[in-house]
Amino acid sequence: MIAVDTLIYDVIRSIVALYLTLLTPLWHLIVYYGLNPENSYGVILKPGPTYYSMYSFILNTAYSIILPASIVLFSIIIALRAFLMNFRLTHILMNLLIPFLSLALSFKILMYMALASEYIFDYLWSYGNVNWYSLFSITQILNFSTNDSSSSMALVFLYLTSYFLAMSSLLAELIFREAAELLLIAVIPIFSSIAFIRRTQEYLVRIFSSFIELNLLPIPVIIDLHLAFIFSADPILQLGFFMLAPVLPSLIFLEIRTGYFRMKPLNIPSSAVLGFIGGQLEESAAFSMSKKLDWSNVYSKEASYRREESD
Repeated sequence: MIAVDTLIYDVIRSIVALYLTLLTPLWHLIVYYGLNPENSYGVILKPGPTYYSMYSFILNTAYSIILPASIVLFSIIIALRAFLMNFRLTHILMNLLIPFLSLALSFKILMYMALASEYIFDYLWSYGNVNWYSLFSITQILNFSTNDSSSSMALVFLYLTSYFLAMSSLLAELIFREAAELLLIAVIPIFSSIAFIRRTQEYLVRIFSSFIELNLLPIPVIIDLHLAFIFSADPILQLGFFMLAPVLPSLIFLEIRTGYFRMKPLNIPSSAVLGFIGGQLEESAAFSMSKKLDWSNVYSKEASYRREESD
């Protein structure tokens, strides 16, 4: 039994030593590749000539092949449905206009969105002159353990495991964000060229909304890490902010997408309101018809009341 305990203790010590070796370089990767504005937004705003060449190829393909084929298909659909129902000309023209506007303006719109987000993020990044590379300190973690006992080592193991999971998730999220934004920019001409009907227009809107969410993702992360810096003297609370960083953007965007942050008016059907008012009026009218007010009875009660007061 003692040998098993010793083996487990040695394994935990080895994993802790591995964590102590990996966590600082992992944090530097997060800061340099995931948070530094030169990489987090610079790679989106200036992806390089090779990327622009690929985007131009996709855009030309959309203009020369996909868009004409979509127009022909859309015309056939309109012609077939015209026999079954009436179409408004303005609606048809709008559906024809959306793909051309998207192809012409979508890239510039996305770039302006990225530029605005970069401005906000750069302001938060520079606020307080925080040395982001030194935000995570191994020294504080080593001070978390006061001795070399098995219980203290197990506590350090859990502590470092939490940091490792939080940092790994944050790094994966930030790198995935950059790759996903570049992919969405590249494929948006394809979806723009087929956005003639409601279903394909919904796909185009989803691409724009996904790009906006990914573009704003580093902003709540950097605010959360500012709080981790402010409360760096409390290692447990700082760990909480590190664990919150990778999930905070998803929580915010999920709440916004599901509408919980929006003020919604009370949805009461008008038929129910009118029915209630009508019922009350009908009841009042029936009461007034069945029970008329007897003024002589009122006067007699008033006179008897005054006589009692005089007595």
